[in-house]
Amino acid sequence: MAIPAGRADSAPIARTKEERRRFLPNDFWRFVLLCVLSVIFLAPMYWMIITALKPENDVISTPTQWFPARPTLDNFREVLTSPDGNILRWMWNSFFVATVFTVLHVLLCALTAYPLARMKFPGRDLIFWIILGSMMIPWVVTLIPTYLMMLKFDWINSFHALIWPGIAGAFGVFLLRQFFISLPKELEEAARLDGANSFQVLYKIILPLSVPALVTLAVFAFMGSWNNFIWPFYVVTDIDKLTLPVGVTTFSQRYVTEYGKLMASTAIASIPVLVAYLFAQRYLIAGLATTGMKE
Repeated sequence: MAIPAGRADSAPIARTKEERRRFLPNDFWRFVLLCVLSVIFLAPMYWMIITALKPENDVISTPTQWFPARPTLDNFREVLTSPDGNILRWMWNSFFVATVFTVLHVLLCALTAYPLARMKFPGRDLIFWIILGSMMIPWVVTLIPTYLMMLKFDWINSFHALIWPGIAGAFGVFLLRQFFISLPKELEEAARLDGANSFQVLYKIILPLSVPALVTLAVFAFMGSWNNFIWPFYVVTDIDKLTLPVGVTTFSQRYVTEYGKLMASTAIASIPVLVAYLFAQRYLIAGLATTGMKE
């Protein structure tokens, strides 16, 4: 029996309106919760930015100014031209170290995760559980042994000490292994029938399908390297080789009571990480949502 055009067109609209009415309360409270969480997470960042835009007298004035009455960029200008350090140089050091570290970290984790996910060999599961078990060891336990190793290699006060010790990561291996397991095996079998070896399968089949997981790991690695403070603080002493988080501490010593300049230097240090996250947000969500947890 044919359905009249008017009734056929109105039925989906009626169902849509009915579903909206049915789920409106849940959506409303979900929206309220997200708004509250957004305020909680964004309030410190907002306070950092408005403090950096205030003259020093307005920063410590009472009552508290929740919006800068006399916005100025003097704090940023003085931080960028400070004789106590070259913040642009420190930013380049952090960018170089974080980029090289991220590339090597993702590459090594992918090369480790692929055989653990796709190949069968004696002791495979034992090796995987040992790698996972290493995540239970606090990083501070390895601080002194790693420092002594850098002394043996004569890498103290160099970028080598900031890049190489941490490129092997158990979390990255776990994340990529679980994602590789979720991929269809038929694609790999078809490639092998065409004569592809393991490296060709990894390079031409597995990695192109794993872009969300690779980008997710890359963002985590970049943020971890960029924000790292303790390790660079111990192994780098030359002021021209400092990374940005360590270099910013020199401003905290000079501007101990000048909160506007402190917040300006902190805001500059936060910009690259925020930009990287905004550009990779789509891949982050896809990578975390589609990473399989099956064996």
